[in-house]
Amino acid sequence: MHLFTRLTSAACALALSFGLVATTAAPARASDDAAKLLFGAAALAIIAGAVHAESKHRSVPQTHYQPPQHVRPKPQRQHRPVVLPARCEIALRSSGHVRHGYRERCLRRAGLSHLPSQCVVGEWKGAVYGARCLGRHGYVRG
Repeated sequence: MHLFTRLTSAACALALSFGLVATTAAPARASDDAAKLLFGAAALAIIAGAVHAESKHRSVPQTHYQPPQHVRPKPQRQHRPVVLPARCEIALRSSGHVRHGYRERCLRRAGLSHLPSQCVVGEWKGAVYGARCLGRHGYVRG
């Protein structure tokens, strides 16, 4: 819309200047020609001033994102740590080190399912889950 207003103002100014040139070509008295010329110059100055003032006062609307007021952010869910039953813990001896793990069958009987598959460290009467790995995934020793 801003460009349209400028083009319209420029077209009006151009038409007015052509009209003034055409009227000065007709034979008339010198004082009449000078009055027409001053009137045309004043009209051009008024139009140019209006266009300049309009472009100066018009600001580009800035849009800022505002979330809808009726939507409240959901509170972060508090996850309770899952306690691993102590009866399922076993000690594994491997190359002089003792490592702790949990038997899958015992954990499933205790009601724990969806255990992380990347924590499986070996097989001993079923899968054995590493205690450290389970701790990193939110499980706590019981």
